[in-house]
Amino acid sequence: MKYIISVWEWIVGVLLFLIFIIWFAIVASIWPYEKYIVWTRSFLQFFFKALFIEVEVEGAENIDPEQTYLFMPNHISMLDIPLVLGYIPVEFYGIQAASHFKMPLYGWVLKKYGNIPIDRSSPRASFRTMMNVVEELKKGTNILVLPEGTRTTTPEMAPFKKLPFLMAKKSNVNIMPMAFVGLWDINNKTSLLIRPGKMKVVFGKPIPASTVEELTEIELRNLTRKKIQELLDA
Repeated sequence: MKYIISVWEWIVGVLLFLIFIIWFAIVASIWPYEKYIVWTRSFLQFFFKALFIEVEVEGAENIDPEQTYLFMPNHISMLDIPLVLGYIPVEFYGIQAASHFKMPLYGWVLKKYGNIPIDRSSPRASFRTMMNVVEELKKGTNILVLPEGTRTTTPEMAPFKKLPFLMAKKSNVNIMPMAFVGLWDINNKTSLLIRPGKMKVVFGKPIPASTVEELTEIELRNLTRKKIQELLDA
């Protein structure tokens, strides 16, 4: 039965994704970002409802729209990206592997939305991307980065990469820990199955810029991981 349900989830998901691509191609060409991002959130929230995935949001009150954040969630599923686009309530741009931008349709959406490609196979290219992101953060642009770098293959978080915390130190902005709670049972990297269910998108208390400045890169990485783990365990 779970396979039949998952096939249905895939059919609905793919159809909605194609509708989203067509809709996005139109509105992103005629509307400013500030307008179409509101409708994008609404569309993606409907997307999860159509898949019978109940998403509860906790801690959104911890986000001050007047502040700048480096959002850092755990990375579990192919659903992570539509989740952050649908449920982060402020404007932001994400850093993603350059290979994602080469995917048909999906890559086009990422480029049009303004997400930032990073070539993880090249240290020099990664460094250039990091410095560009640092400048955007200093201008007040919210950025999302996945500190694990790739989806985990177990329910536990994978080791965190160094680059996100180098960016945090150089830009000296608040870090917003995030967690996708319950998502592993709905979809994860080890399986193509998509299962209806309940999950949470949880925003923690931000790590303030003053703390980012005081801590070493390793201390900051450990603290951020601890904060995300606490959200997952709560």
